Amino acid sequence: MGAPCTPPDPGGSALLPEYRARSGPASHAAGVLAYLGLWVLLLALLPDAPVEIEALQGVAIIGVIGLWRWSWAGVHLARMLLYRRVVFPAMRARAEQAPPPGALHIIVTSYRIAAEMNAAVYSRLLDELEAMGVPAVIVACASDPADATLLGGLLRRRTGLAEGTVLHVLMQDGTGKRSAMAAGLRLILAGDPRPGSQVILMDGDTLLAPGSLSATCGILAAHRELGAVTTGNLPLVSGHAWTREWYRLRMLQRDALMCSMSLSRRLLVLTGRFSVFRAEVVRDPDFLRRVESDTVTHWRLGSLRLVTGDDKSTWFSTLSQGWRMAYVPDVKVFCLEELPAGGFLRATTALMTRWFGNMSRNSGRGIALGPRRLGFFAWASLLDQRVSPWTTLSGPLAVLYAAFVHDPGFVVLYLMWILATRGAWGVLVWLTSGSFHPFFPLLLYYGQISGALVKVFIFHHPDRQRWTRQKVAPGGAAPARGLSGGFLALSACAFVLLVVVLSGAPWTEPHQGAPTGIAALFDPSSPAGSPAPTCATRGAVPCIGPAPGSGMAGEPFPTGQRAAGGSQIPKSVNSAR
Repeated sequence: MGAPCTPPDPGGSALLPEYRARSGPASHAAGVLAYLGLWVLLLALLPDAPVEIEALQGVAIIGVIGLWRWSWAGVHLARMLLYRRVVFPAMRARAEQAPPPGALHIIVTSYRIAAEMNAAVYSRLLDELEAMGVPAVIVACASDPADATLLGGLLRRRTGLAEGTVLHVLMQDGTGKRSAMAAGLRLILAGDPRPGSQVILMDGDTLLAPGSLSATCGILAAHRELGAVTTGNLPLVSGHAWTREWYRLRMLQRDALMCSMSLSRRLLVLTGRFSVFRAEVVRDPDFLRRVESDTVTHWRLGSLRLVTGDDKSTWFSTLSQGWRMAYVPDVKVFCLEELPAGGFLRATTALMTRWFGNMSRNSGRGIALGPRRLGFFAWASLLDQRVSPWTTLSGPLAVLYAAFVHDPGFVVLYLMWILATRGAWGVLVWLTSGSFHPFFPLLLYYGQISGALVKVFIFHHPDRQRWTRQKVAPGGAAPARGLSGGFLALSACAFVLLVVVLSGAPWTEPHQGAPTGIAALFDPSSPAGSPAPTCATRGAVPCIGPAPGSGMAGEPFPTGQRAAGGSQIPKSVNSAR
């Protein structure tokens, strides 16, 4: 069982045409024009004045951090390719020979889902159960009594389901997803699921692709060391192209990271969209306890009750029990996505606050397990999650400081670097996944900077958590909560000081003379926007400026000549247009 599932591109589900998987050609044309237009603008602003070698050395120190980040990304890329092309095909071949599970127990949670979406989701689920031929207990955690009538009608019209398939509709009490999942788990555990059966946790806005259920269950059935598996996500997005491609890029990045982590038989999350567990994992009392009422301990805020992040709770429970995990890259489920209200910036920030908050609150206890239980690479990846926001922000901060102290032209050079490297990364995404959009380079950088800022904020405010659509949040506030802003300010000041020190700014004098580069465009003393001449000309002969307060005019020296006292005259580097 378990043939690989390669879902067709629906272009917009036939059942839900307003949700689309890909953007139209007009958005591609707009993306190309925006990308090329930015290049033209930056080339027009490219400074031609000398760039001080001391400033370049300061920025180069920060560049070492960038090299580390890109090297780490390269490690993930290599591991992803190894898993996808070598390791997983052998796992799939083994799954082809595995018998199906004895039974399936499926919990579907939804909150105020439209009737059309409910019909689409459960119709696809029932299609998969008919094709698989395995008895199933379906627990629908709904929020509207009309859902029970709709789902009951769908089930009655099915004649190909295996004997013993039943549907239970549980009405949510309005206290959040965790309580709904816990009620569903209690119902399943009351039926005493036998070893060899599997439990599926999925969201009520997830569409299963043809063959996805058997393909996923087959991997879990064939590998006895695995306690849980999860799959790839393909977003079907209601909204404009910018939103659609933001979701699609995130899922492509997620796919690469999941493949890399799965090479070590560890994951960093078992997504609530669609994950499959062995019944033995779910039968452990720790599993239900963590799903229903999970807490973490913060050194300053004390015990924090987790409202969101149920997928992190199931992950940690599975990990604590000693089970391995795997990602199934040849199975994709369709996720119905729509940004919350508030516009792109506000909505994406709210989503990232929830996602990265779950990551931040749970990474500490994962790190505490140590590299022996967690696996060295997964453990190192959790440590990297703690450091990466600061390293991401160090580059732009160093460039801004160099622009302030030396020449604003550094900003132009840096933005050109961003366009080039993120464009190259977009091509790499296309080569490894077959997916590309001209918006990807800009969205990638937006995600990196905005994500880093959100992570830094949530590191200092781990108690900030709520669902973006369901108004459920933890009650009460620790007395130390009021200090979170102060700790954030202290950390930010220390970070800025460190970047300034690494940039060599305390020992580098600011640029003397009239402004050069793009700064001259805003200088009233420069006619027609041309920089006022400095003591150095456009030639290869640099000059040394007067010492502050000396009253001496600058004198030219041949390149490399020593001044009085034996000091080496700094060289200048001319950047070409």
